[in-house]
Amino acid sequence: TEQKAKYLLLISKIYYRDLRNFPKSRKYALDAAALKSGWGEPYLLIGNLYASSGPLCGTGRGWESQVVTWTAIDMWTKAKNVDPKSANEANALINRYRQYMPTREDIFFRNISAGSSYYVPCWIQESTIVRTSD
Repeated sequence: TEQKAKYLLLISKIYYRDLRNFPKSRKYALDAAALKSGWGEPYLLIGNLYASSGPLCGTGRGWESQVVTWTAIDMWTKAKNVDPKSANEANALINRYRQYMPTREDIFFRNISAGSSYYVPCWIQESTIVRTSD
């Protein structure tokens, strides 16, 4: 099963990097994670999928492109929680992408509160927690 999990993650990376099919990449990464418990790498990859979805889910700038960072941070946090060996990479990614989150002013004008739940549409289609860059 461990070898199968590694192959599934490799397939996931091919769908991400070469085919740019993010939903299929996520599916294979989740399948890999299900086969090998305590493995953070699939969640790191899913976080990268989400973080690079700004241009897919919006213009590449602005609200729709910024909220994808929340789901990315969720995945990177999950990676370091299930696999302490992933913590350094996950923390580096979280720190790098924190600057791309909306500001307090952005969420205020949308009548949203930090810490509240928010549904990210586009291909991601997941609920997350509202966070700000400041």
